[in-house]
Order: sequence, then structure tokens, then C-alpha cells
Amino acid sequence: MLHQEEEAFYAYWEKQRALPSFKRKSFLRGLSVSLSIGMLILAVMEWGWYERANMVGNAWGNGIWILIAILAASFGFAWIYQNFTTEMNEQRFQELKNIKNKK
Repeated sequence: MLHQEEEAFYAYWEKQRALPSFKRKSFLRGLSVSLSIGMLILAVMEWGWYERANMVGNAWGNGIWILIAILAASFGFAWIYQNFTTEMNEQRFQELKNIKNKK
């Protein structure tokens, strides 16, 4: 027996799984979380919590590479998060499909 919420998800995902797998909402959610973590890293660097690391981090040209690394890691995390949510929804759909077929 499927609940009303499960039936709604089943109908929704049955339509969505035929569409291309890129989902903007989950990608942007993952991007915002990872960019927040990157801003936290930059803030910790700016506070000067470790003097020697600050000297190395503030060397000429390192700032650009740190920003590029944070952006690359952020987009990578967002892509992984988007794929993860798609796979979790597909797994939930398959489980509901098996429950529905057992009736």
C-alpha cells in the first residue's frame, strides 16, 4: 500500500526520469553549499589563524590559484550532489515500483 505522498512522488518521477538528467535545482543547492564552504576557507585564511600558512598563502599569484581551486571544487561538488540526488530519487522510484508490482 502506497501512501498519498509516495503515489505523488511515483507519478512525478515517472515523468521526470524520461527527461535529461541535469536538474538545475539540485545543482544550485550543491553549488551554494560548496561555495559557502569555500568562503569559510577564505575567511579562515584572512583571519590569520596560522602565521606560516598565511605567508605561503599570501605569496604573489597564490590568491588566484586558491580561487580557481575553490571554484573547481565547488562545481565538482555540485555535479556530484546533483548526480547523488538523481540516483536517490531513482532508487526510491524503483523501490516504490517493486512495492506497487507486488500487489
